Amino acid sequence: MATLQHNITTVLTKELLKAGEGVSNVKYISIANVGSATAHVDLLFNKNENNYYLLKEGIIPVGSTLTLNQDDNIAFDNSTNGFSLRIQVDDGSASAVPVDVIITR
Repeated sequence: MATLQHNITTVLTKELLKAGEGVSNVKYISIANVGSATAHVDLLFNKNENNYYLLKEGIIPVGSTLTLNQDDNIAFDNSTNGFSLRIQVDDGSASAVPVDVIITR
């Protein structure tokens, strides 16, 4: 079963939804900066070795939330042969910034 709420606390790329989890009807994705530094966010679809950026170096100030909806092209094929959804967050210089991610379908 897919996990739709995530606490991201490292700079390592985190898989939010693995290919095959069947969550293709995403309506909203919110990313809240709960840290004490500005968050630089990459949000991407991945298939094999290919990345497709939904958001590249998006800036989320301290205490702010970025909300993406269907107008932001967040719908994707999350079937077994489809895409995974990944995130990477740092402060712009490779230090971790904690964010909370909520995926709503």
